[in-house]
Amino acid sequence: MSKLSPENINILSIRAYYDNKTATNTTEMANLLKYESQHFRCKVQVELPECVADRCWSIGLVQACDRMYLENRYGQSGSSFWEFHPLKSGRHKMVNDSDGRQYPFYSLTSSKFEVRRGVVSESLISLTYEDHFYPTVAWELPYYGGAKLTDVIRKQDFWVWLVAIKRASSRSSTSDVFNAKNDEIYVLKTMRWRYNLHMTFDPNQPIGRRLQRIYDAQEEQPVILETNRPLPLSALSPPHCNAAQSLIWYPNNPSDKPKLLVPPKQIIVPWDTWTNDMAPGRHLTVKKPEQCKMVGEWAHDAEIGVDVNTMSGIANNRGHGTAEAGSSRQRMSSRARG
Repeated sequence: MSKLSPENINILSIRAYYDNKTATNTTEMANLLKYESQHFRCKVQVELPECVADRCWSIGLVQACDRMYLENRYGQSGSSFWEFHPLKSGRHKMVNDSDGRQYPFYSLTSSKFEVRRGVVSESLISLTYEDHFYPTVAWELPYYGGAKLTDVIRKQDFWVWLVAIKRASSRSSTSDVFNAKNDEIYVLKTMRWRYNLHMTFDPNQPIGRRLQRIYDAQEEQPVILETNRPLPLSALSPPHCNAAQSLIWYPNNPSDKPKLLVPPKQIIVPWDTWTNDMAPGRHLTVKKPEQCKMVGEWAHDAEIGVDVNTMSGIANNRGHGTAEAGSSRQRMSSRARG
């Protein structure tokens, strides 16, 4: 009986697409706008032969974001932005997009399959997930003269990988964090999708009639790449998108100070460095929230992953060190995001 290897994981089918049964929907409430985006879906079927696994393996889907532009514009007064500090500061190449329960996979259930050591029966594995956004936005800003919402602009780019991770012999397949130094990661397939949305509003209209236009035609459909690309370490580890995001008000008047509206839950640098990176020279002075935790920053956000088509690449980060934490130069399902 042969030993399980990435080469004998057979991809039977793979789809990455926008669900045409879904569309941008808005709900205008007294104080808030709620909107829901079109859904992105990814579906994969892979086949495992009867074999023997000498290690625990995890097979699944990893998603990461490498561009984030989310502006809520309030006319000439200014804009509030949902932002990812690791991307804005340039300290990381990507932000992992998962539920944070078992890095690096998108979710704990349908997007991941575990193979335990020992005899593996011939298996058909289905992996799937869907992603969409359903945030709320304030119509008016009482802290800035009642500035009124006029535009919502969203531009995001995502990468998706189908990967197989061979766990280090001393680790359990149920471990909730990818071990960049000892685990081995193999890239079976790479996908990419981009999402763009622009909605305009007339704040002088009554509730229920403020929406003027929705521009949500996507320039391209999700793409399954012919050539795989490796994964940055930041795509495999904390923080994830929901934990890294912050909402900051940036007034157009340069003499007015920005205001932190929603702090991040996880940061990769000390708080003072974070505030300076987010609003350099504009005095974003606010005390660090107690619930905000430090996670490591990758000093060298190296790209790892062996391409199974060519068997080229680096399986792990053993030669590059690990995420640093605790110094002044730390580097290391659908959600209601932004």
